[in-house]
Amino acid sequence: MILLINPPSAIKDIPDIPPLGLAYLASVLRNSNFEVVVLDLDLERERLAELPRLLADWRPNIVGLGGLTLQIENAFKIAREVKERLPRTMVVVGGPHASALPEDTIHESLGGVDVVVAGEGEYAMLALAQGRAWDEIPGIYYRQDNVIQRTASPSPIANLDELPLPARDLLPMHRYRGWGPLRKRPTTHLIASRGCPFDCAYCSEKAVFSRGHRRRNPLRVVDEIEHLVDRFGMREVSFYDDLFTLHKNFVLAVCQEMIRRRLRIEWKALSRVDTIDREMLQAMREAGCWLISYGFESGSQQILDNIRKKQTVAQCREAARLTRAAGIRFFGFFMIGNIGETESTIFDTLRLARDIHPDYWQFTITRPDPGSFLYHAYRDEIHVGMSSWDDYYAFARENSRMPVVGTDLSVDQLLRYKELAYMSLAPTHFIRRLVTHLVAGRWGRAGELLSWTARLNKR
Repeated sequence: MILLINPPSAIKDIPDIPPLGLAYLASVLRNSNFEVVVLDLDLERERLAELPRLLADWRPNIVGLGGLTLQIENAFKIAREVKERLPRTMVVVGGPHASALPEDTIHESLGGVDVVVAGEGEYAMLALAQGRAWDEIPGIYYRQDNVIQRTASPSPIANLDELPLPARDLLPMHRYRGWGPLRKRPTTHLIASRGCPFDCAYCSEKAVFSRGHRRRNPLRVVDEIEHLVDRFGMREVSFYDDLFTLHKNFVLAVCQEMIRRRLRIEWKALSRVDTIDREMLQAMREAGCWLISYGFESGSQQILDNIRKKQTVAQCREAARLTRAAGIRFFGFFMIGNIGETESTIFDTLRLARDIHPDYWQFTITRPDPGSFLYHAYRDEIHVGMSSWDDYYAFARENSRMPVVGTDLSVDQLLRYKELAYMSLAPTHFIRRLVTHLVAGRWGRAGELLSWTARLNKR
């Protein structure tokens, strides 16, 4: 029996989406007649206390743990508990963090982790379950005689259509709240492609899916949407691809098939500002797309160049105009605290955000994720003063230890600019914050807000 666990995150919110990576692993293992259980402890945190009993009852041969950086500390704790109770059970860790830092993951687990699967894990996990010799399995790291061994790098899965649909039936699908703004429930997400050819400085996704871009057959993609509607009653879906709109013909084919089948479902997708045009947007709208998320990131061309975004501020403005003209709403992602960030470049970003005024928006302080250029360029600096991976919180709060690199601005300064960013797009919020500061006698803070607002209005 194989137990796959999604560890609790350091953020104690209900997760938006199910762990699709584990669901893919489960489907591949189950297709080869292995008994599989998926336990999402990030969603069902109350079951963490049951883990000792569950381990005793199930006695799994393999425990597989996935995880983002904010889950890895809890993954280590679970791994050590498994080893303490079931020393002969193989503990395997995969996912973005382990893929980016495989050797560190083994060291930091303090004996809890036997194997790290780096990159796409479906076939490596199957090979481990089948009992193949570890040195013959591509893409894994393991300890042997106190030395960490690394096998040959695996080739990305060329034909994504050979993978079965994720085993969503092993998860409590209707307990997830859904990703991003929602129009309808129940909702979930799917992946139509893997990988991204771009190399943005802050992105760590290539640690798992590589820089190539592989697409599924459009018919199979729409088959999965129909399955989600028929099997789970989904009324809205999200394409969670790194870059759904990279290839126009692929997007048009998916949209045409959705229209042909008359699917009554609304959907949204992630995009780049330089990959869309009027024809694509019109097809997406006719097929039920109501929201596109764009990584505008910055209103400063210098910052966009510094983070290797390979897009222009003019393209940001044009994408916003075309999307709104097509009748599709858009979500704007913006970042502050990038390489070379100053107060001036932050104000450029705020002006861009205010000018295009997305229907929904999010401002984050740039995080140097493991696996990204930022992390590797500033690794020594990052680990000074960091107590654990739980400090890696993208929505930093006061007294945060989240590392900020490439800028002289502090986390506290960036938090204040982030507050101003939200207020610049929501005047009522600005008025409430100003009144709060005045009533509390925080004259300096109130004056700072007024000064910032005056400067923001200057061109």
